[in-house]
Amino acid sequence: MKNFNVEKLLLLFVAFAFILIGFYSKNNWHSSRHGGDGLGYYVYLPSVIIHKDLGDFKKTSQALKKYVPDLPDLSADIYGFRPTPTGKLADKYPVGVAILQSPFFLAGHLYTKQTQMYEADGFSRPYQVMCFFSTMFYVVIGLWFLQKTLVQYYSPSVSAITIILIGLGTNLLFFTSIFSAMSHGYQFFAVSMLIYFTNELYKLPNKLNGLLMGMSLGLIAIIRTQDLILGLIPLLWGVNSIQTIKLRGQFIFNHLKIFIFSILAFILTISVQLIYYKYISGQWLYFSYVGETFNWAHPQIINGLFDARNGWFLYTPLMLPVIISLVLKTKNREVWILPLGLIFCIHVYISYSWWCWYYIAGMGSRPMVDIYPILAFALAGLISWILTKPTFIRIPAMVVLFFLGSQNLRFSYQQFHGHIFSETNNKAYYQSMFLKVKPIKEDIVAFNTNDIQPDISNLKLVDTLYQTDFEEIKENVDSMVVHSGKTSFNMENQDVNITMMDLKDFKLEKGDWLKVSLDAHIDKEGFWFVNLPKFVLEFKKEESSISIWKQSSPTALINNETNSIWFTGRPKKWERITYFTKVPFTPHQNSTVRILGFNPSKIKWNIDNLLIEHYK
Repeated sequence: MKNFNVEKLLLLFVAFAFILIGFYSKNNWHSSRHGGDGLGYYVYLPSVIIHKDLGDFKKTSQALKKYVPDLPDLSADIYGFRPTPTGKLADKYPVGVAILQSPFFLAGHLYTKQTQMYEADGFSRPYQVMCFFSTMFYVVIGLWFLQKTLVQYYSPSVSAITIILIGLGTNLLFFTSIFSAMSHGYQFFAVSMLIYFTNELYKLPNKLNGLLMGMSLGLIAIIRTQDLILGLIPLLWGVNSIQTIKLRGQFIFNHLKIFIFSILAFILTISVQLIYYKYISGQWLYFSYVGETFNWAHPQIINGLFDARNGWFLYTPLMLPVIISLVLKTKNREVWILPLGLIFCIHVYISYSWWCWYYIAGMGSRPMVDIYPILAFALAGLISWILTKPTFIRIPAMVVLFFLGSQNLRFSYQQFHGHIFSETNNKAYYQSMFLKVKPIKEDIVAFNTNDIQPDISNLKLVDTLYQTDFEEIKENVDSMVVHSGKTSFNMENQDVNITMMDLKDFKLEKGDWLKVSLDAHIDKEGFWFVNLPKFVLEFKKEESSISIWKQSSPTALINNETNSIWFTGRPKKWERITYFTKVPFTPHQNSTVRILGFNPSKIKWNIDNLLIEHYK
């Protein structure tokens, strides 16, 4: 009984942490469903229940514009809504999330109608608050299902530790309490439920367990269709040998009616999606992600796992030892190792074959959240294995697990406050920010140059590569915005060539440093940092057609007193910008470097007094 109480208390602790962090991030309660993926999953509810415009979303768009005036009509949102052959407008996102949100939406709708304090339009605050907490509700219920299954194979203490680490030590936390509008918290619930009722069915084969197992898999299919591979769980749970395959086949044959009942429950659940496809496109099966593709021949698996842009192991480091532990003979692994191994390999291949393998709109590799319920068994197995070891191994190993889990809290805090933006991070910034909470100036320089800045006291000046005050130039002259002298260099055009140099006369070697110094000025603010103009050193090796760009965003450093990666530069102010960048290769005959500006958004900015020096 004592262990039982501890389990419940620890689950309540995780739930309380979700709520506490949810209130801390309360500014996201409305915005996360006012655009992007969150809107795509949610918009079925106001469209069907209130505005009754499913198929064109015109009234829904008008209601939303009261809160987001600059949001385009949904008919113009090519990233989420596409016309079908019938002329109707299809929401590309599946309906499953909206179905799970619907009780909370209706509660918010009832409150709004009764109190008349807010507009009953589907987007005012009561709707958004209720749906924000719907994610939290389902994740906690998912953790409860998961815990009920775990304790059947592992001790109560191991199960409780596993729940804490999965709940707070992975990016499930981020998608539960901070960016809850995405589908992944809901999918975590559905997969946890599938595992629970699969396990129950093989213990007690009856129609109720079969019904709920089929419904769970159906929910998974209409939340994230590509996760249908999780159907391997009912087929392979507990299978680990030729003999158990035969026994599984015999079990299914002996309880065929139950499995047929389960299949019917699955079909009934996914029929909601099929009916929507038929209504919207005239077809029972319809690919709503028109123009977006999988690149099956070139999956970005290494990048998806290790890249600074949302690499799974970099932002959820707890999972690295979990995956490594799959080779260990941990407790009860025979129950889950076959479905987990197959699902993990297939899921990784599918997820990182997607054109946007780094998955924007989130922190870390968000599709991996969907398989955390089954990975929890590997984590529990690892913890059990560690706890059998001597104290001098057991304590440090558990400290390492909790330390790795704590990094998720750090990343979540940084992402929420804008100290990192994981989908745009680069290797240098990740390394520069290692174990830090807030960035300093050197980190911001690393972010904007993709080079960790060296200790200049360890460097020696070798030569000057290039120097100009732009007083003798003929093109791109600007005599209105001047730092010193009579003119500066206008970098407003998309492509601005400054000069080309042959590198054969310079004693450069790979890994040497170039110090770039320039005075920079930007005309205005109010644009997104990813659109900042670039100052580029384009290195070209001999006659190769391949060039290496070493680019920076100097304007982001103009009076950046808050050391923010989102800062685009204080307008109407000159500042001397200095940074170091590494030479990418040892130049040989015909190697060149072109100095240029790249400015697709044609933002008005100027430079003056450019100096490039060679350091070793």
